[in-house]
Amino acid sequence: MEHLKGILEAKLEEYNEAVASMNLVLFNQAIEHISRIARIIGLPVGSALLVGVGGSGKQSLAKLSAFILGQDVFRIVVTSNYNMNDLKTDIQTMFQKTGVVGT
Repeated sequence: MEHLKGILEAKLEEYNEAVASMNLVLFNQAIEHISRIARIIGLPVGSALLVGVGGSGKQSLAKLSAFILGQDVFRIVVTSNYNMNDLKTDIQTMFQKTGVVGT
């Protein structure tokens, strides 16, 4: 676990330099979640939907996992003005990113 923590801390530092500053404390449970997320999204047809209370770190762990695997995160932000057309546009964008070679 200590070896994995060292590797993830190095990747977190690399993420902070390349993308944006993200202050994470990599305790054992966070490391386990990063490992699970990376294992799932690393599969050829792997995808994950993370559901939970806001502020629990799901988004940060998903971003770090995707960065480690060289993948992008697609996030739908639902607001009070979000409607069916917005959902269709978001789904269309997601399908283009996942299904069109070279994007």
